Amino acid sequence: MNKLIFFLILIIQAIIKPDYIQAQCTEFVTTKGFTVLDTVKYIPEGRFDALILSQGDYLKVYKSFFRGKTYKVAVVADNNLPIINFQVKTMEGEIIYDNLNNPNSETWEYTSNKNQNLIIKVELPPAKGSKPQSGCVAVLLGYKLSDK
Repeated sequence: MNKLIFFLILIIQAIIKPDYIQAQCTEFVTTKGFTVLDTVKYIPEGRFDALILSQGDYLKVYKSFFRGKTYKVAVVADNNLPIINFQVKTMEGEIIYDNLNNPNSETWEYTSNKNQNLIIKVELPPAKGSKPQSGCVAVLLGYKLSDK
């Protein structure tokens, strides 16, 4: 039942999402996001998640990973935003990756050992005394072609 409610919320958000925000972020993803994902080696999954966020905001993205495939997660943000933190968690909340140890990292490569859904949480640090900066933040997922 919870999965059905979550799915309905995602559909409603997709319908009411303003087109001008999507257009701004779409251009950002095509100019920067796909370069960071490295589309020569990784095939984009077919859709990406991109939103305008302000400092102090966060974004959670749910993605499916399949056994035996190697994936690359790319999290990119506009240049005016501070360094972002992203984590990858299991549905049970176990952290399997956190870029805090490597704060300049925009990517994470992962070979899944089972079929699973993972949560990618992206956080922008809060503004310190100044007006919060806003900009596009995108999460892209690609899978590696097999070497056959």
